[in-house]
Amino acid sequence: MKPCVMGAMGALLLLGVIACGCTTAPGEGETITGEVWLLNAYMDENGAMAAPLVSAPVTAEFMDGSLGGSGGCNSYGASYETSGTSMTIEMPVSTLMYCPEQGVMDQEQRYLTLLSDVASYSVHEGVLTMMDGSGAMILRFEAIVQTLEGTKWLLAGHHDGQNGFVSVLAGTRVSAEFGADDQMTGSAGCNNYFGPYSADKGTIAIGPLASTEMYCADPEGVMDQETAYLAAIQTAAEYRVGAGELMLMDEDGMRLARYVVSTETSAENLMATEWRMTSYSTGTGSVRSVLEGTVVSANFGADGQVAGSAGCNNYFGPFTVTGDRIAIGPLGSTKMMCGEPAGVMEQESAYLDALASSVAYRIEGSVLTLKDAGAVMVTFTEDTTSLTGRQWMLTSYTNGVGGVVSMLPETRITATFGADGQVTGSSGCNNYFAEYMAADDVLAVGAAGMTQMYCEQPDGVMDQETLYLQALERSSSYQIRSGTLTVMDEDGATLLVFS
Repeated sequence: MKPCVMGAMGALLLLGVIACGCTTAPGEGETITGEVWLLNAYMDENGAMAAPLVSAPVTAEFMDGSLGGSGGCNSYGASYETSGTSMTIEMPVSTLMYCPEQGVMDQEQRYLTLLSDVASYSVHEGVLTMMDGSGAMILRFEAIVQTLEGTKWLLAGHHDGQNGFVSVLAGTRVSAEFGADDQMTGSAGCNNYFGPYSADKGTIAIGPLASTEMYCADPEGVMDQETAYLAAIQTAAEYRVGAGELMLMDEDGMRLARYVVSTETSAENLMATEWRMTSYSTGTGSVRSVLEGTVVSANFGADGQVAGSAGCNNYFGPFTVTGDRIAIGPLGSTKMMCGEPAGVMEQESAYLDALASSVAYRIEGSVLTLKDAGAVMVTFTEDTTSLTGRQWMLTSYTNGVGGVVSMLPETRITATFGADGQVTGSSGCNNYFAEYMAADDVLAVGAAGMTQMYCEQPDGVMDQETLYLQALERSSSYQIRSGTLTVMDEDGATLLVFS
């Protein structure tokens, strides 16, 4: 990224760049540059550490002497320099918007004032802490994972190719999803689009993109917006993931598209995924990893009930989601007592308390984080041994005469096993759906329904589709190992292999 370009929250005129020293806290081997930092605590006017407003995230990016980000309402910029663990930040400048939500402007002003009070810093395991001249902590940030996958992004603004950066037309919905198969898909407002992409450490290349060929008359200008949007993102060279947003830029750092996380899809991901706990708050200010030899899980159902194993007992209870807010409980559980491993009952009690204390959630890639007003309560990772909660991509299938063959080039077959007992996906030309039942390693799939399109290219795609659906209906068992799903018939012969 060009050193004069702001990242996640938009470009603004920065103060002059000051040559800076080493940005590594001695002994840690971690740097403040190359990350997007999200504020999770700041010192209020009474000298106590407070959690920032969930609805007004504050971010910081450090780029060789230039600091910038979002103050919760406005974008800001400043120059900074470091020497060892010492840091000085010049008074920031910012844009001049007003945000009416209660507390946002006061929080922003306090944050910008605190930046000027910073005298030292430390970085450890993805946490950036800033201290004042007395050594007291005044700001604390956590690094935001720079991942594109696993999130559905909704367009908030784009470059129109003529007049600059514009907002999305009212009444239109433009989306983007970056798949693990290096395919980008979404809605351009009228038509669906798709094509390859590659991304690595902040750089990205998109296209060539193709789309369906419908024409939409309403709202006025939707087709012009679609054309400009698709043209803009295919010139993208850089990307930054911020607090609930994604920015695409060209090689000169000019903004091309700004997306925000679809909270509806985040809720869908929450409820479509089997989660396994990795760490939890002890209730005394510390966070511990899950005890070795225990499995703590959570399944957030579409019926508004969460259930799982707390390590010894099974638990259950209601939950509600509104945007990125969550309320869990009251929780009930079975009443067993487990003596092994040592500490399992204490972990169970702390875990259930942490769940009930959570008020916000965030999904980044395969990680789910639950928080109270500011501190992390529980972290989960996607349970990769689960059939549900992921899209499976077919890599090979039985040809019906005893052999297993690879997919035709330039074809894509998928399967998503929903918690509702429905398997859906693309069979290469058409979309399909069927009922299924899975228990332990047993899998049974009913007769599939499908759309009725006919595809001529590539040669053989319709035969491949027929063989795939026939094999799916013959499913009898399955196994998942190292991210690969293998489906077998009643004799144990391989029918389908997915990744």
